[in-house]
Amino acid sequence: MFTGIVEELGVVAAVDTRPESAALTIACQAVLADATHGASIAVNGVCLTVTSFQRDGTGPGGGVPGEDASGGGPAGTIAASTAFTADVMRETLVRSSLGELAVGDPVNLERPVRLADRLGGHLVQGHVDGVGVVVDRQADEHWELVSIALPAGLDRYLVEKGSVTVDGVSLTVVEVTPAQGDSPATFTVSLIPTTLDLTTLGRRAPGSRVNIEVDVLAKYVEKLHAGTIDPNGLPR
Repeated sequence: MFTGIVEELGVVAAVDTRPESAALTIACQAVLADATHGASIAVNGVCLTVTSFQRDGTGPGGGVPGEDASGGGPAGTIAASTAFTADVMRETLVRSSLGELAVGDPVNLERPVRLADRLGGHLVQGHVDGVGVVVDRQADEHWELVSIALPAGLDRYLVEKGSVTVDGVSLTVVEVTPAQGDSPATFTVSLIPTTLDLTTLGRRAPGSRVNIEVDVLAKYVEKLHAGTIDPNGLPR
């Protein structure tokens, strides 16, 4: 479980494309401070599992951060991990934008929340519901208003002043516009300078595809009320 508060911008160091999957190697520092094999790290909002680490002057390895990079002897030099590798399954490649990443691309990174941490954003699973498209950006003196088109069916989970995750960033919904004819439903978010500077959202031009995760609480409520509400939202 995550909160949608990005800890650092990583950089894609390698992409190993396979027939039914891919392996991403992400160069970073902060999120590796306490990472171990099997740890979860959100990459652009997608929860991935660490399979190996890379250290300065070495290739991908099987140890843990801070492990002796020269073989474990007392005379060896301890090298900090500078990258991690994670496997990305076909389902994730299909349902998210991770399959479009290339070497050099920046990515939003976040470690899972601990039970004792403050919940700075909202409850984020790292399970992407679909890929949206940035359709417009309007710059103001202190922020930018960004409009994003939604995949069909997701707008019912968004409400004004509710939460949504875009590329792993917890954001507050400003407005939701229903689909009209051939035009998809859209929503808008306001991005403050910190978000623009410290996440990938400051670089997402119109036409860019972004990972969308709606609030899981909305999905649970919908399931609990299935069969009790008609298509117009009225009690049966």
